[in-house]
Amino acid sequence: MNKVEAIGFDFDGTLIVSEETKALEMVKVFNEKLGIKRGVGTAYKKLVGKSFNREQKVLFLFKKFLKRNPTKKELKDIKNHFGEHYRKSLWTCPLFQCTNVIKELKKQVKFLFLLSLEDKKEVKKLIKHCGLGSYFDEVLGGPKSKVDNLEHVIKKHKLKPRELLYIGDSKGDVVASKKKGIRVVLVKKRFRYKDLKDTLEADFVFSSLCELPHDIKKLR
Repeated sequence: MNKVEAIGFDFDGTLIVSEETKALEMVKVFNEKLGIKRGVGTAYKKLVGKSFNREQKVLFLFKKFLKRNPTKKELKDIKNHFGEHYRKSLWTCPLFQCTNVIKELKKQVKFLFLLSLEDKKEVKKLIKHCGLGSYFDEVLGGPKSKVDNLEHVIKKHKLKPRELLYIGDSKGDVVASKKKGIRVVLVKKRFRYKDLKDTLEADFVFSSLCELPHDIKKLR
């Protein structure tokens, strides 16, 4: 069994409780910019956990509610407008979960990285503002996919896939990790029958980030 040399954390939903907030902010954006008042929140929530980045989510919602593709300008405006809402909603530093676990794991590996589907520049500003910047050696994010970012980590740090461990909360996190041969921890509060396959494919499963063992040897 390879020693764990690096650990990655998903951001939204794993390290920070924010998916509900993001859905509300997307509702505001489509109302303010396009006058669409109903259905956006429900449609957005169906996209969560499927590894869609911000642009892909906006494209999906645009086609669903306006029955056409956005122009380049419209797409840019919607993405940027959502980005402003996203930053403002998290600027008060809401609950970051179990940072003591992160501190302990950081001591035992070569480096930690944070991976988000949101814009990388925005996430870097947020974690620095909220005092988490010192925990992570690298912050990765959109517009690249999670698979591409995981590939970047493997190549840049010259690691074998089995020397990485990725911690996430969704089916998309499990799928992206398995595509690259990386071990994955699934953090999920509630399980339904349809979640069983994802649970079985994960290498470890915990009901919360706080349950992660502080000793990295227990995750090998």
